[in-house]
Amino acid sequence: MTIINEKAPFYKKRGWQITAVIALVFIILIGGFISSANGLSRKEQDVDAATGGIQTALQNRADLIPNLVNAVKGAQGQESAIYGKIADARTQYNQAKQSYANANDQDQKTTAMQNQDKAFNLMVSTINENYPDLKSSDQIQTLMVQLEGVNNRVTYERKVYNKAVQDYNNKVVAFPSSLVASLTNHHKFNYFTADSSAQENPTVNFGN
Repeated sequence: MTIINEKAPFYKKRGWQITAVIALVFIILIGGFISSANGLSRKEQDVDAATGGIQTALQNRADLIPNLVNAVKGAQGQESAIYGKIADARTQYNQAKQSYANANDQDQKTTAMQNQDKAFNLMVSTINENYPDLKSSDQIQTLMVQLEGVNNRVTYERKVYNKAVQDYNNKVVAFPSSLVASLTNHHKFNYFTADSSAQENPTVNFGN
């Protein structure tokens, strides 16, 4: 007598269903991982772009200082001691700029930019301290207006940078992208903070 196993096709069909479900779950997990990884990469690129913006603003602001100092020198004819102090501050700025160029990660770049900001504020405070009675001139007034403009630009770019860092950091710490971040070596970035000695936009005041 031949025994027909009528349950065999059912078990075989159920086995394929289970396999299909497992494969589907696997595909969803892989797709989610790739999507999260790409999202982190896009946010990181936004931080990189914002870094370039703030670095350009810092450079534009620093480039005005020599012009301003030369204008002061021509208008006032002060002793050379002050120029040595400004030169020291300029050296600090250039060192910070070199540190930025040699940075290996985003946090090192942020630290270097903050040091550039600090060096700039040192230059401005040096000018303020040594030229309290400088008479106004058209050239100096023009440079002061330009300086105010680039200060505002630095403030704007700082906000853009910190917003990009905030968006990136949110993805790094939020579940489930935090799991992907730990697997892909993504970590939180530091925010760009203003020099503690100049919480407001630095200004050059040549009034009496």
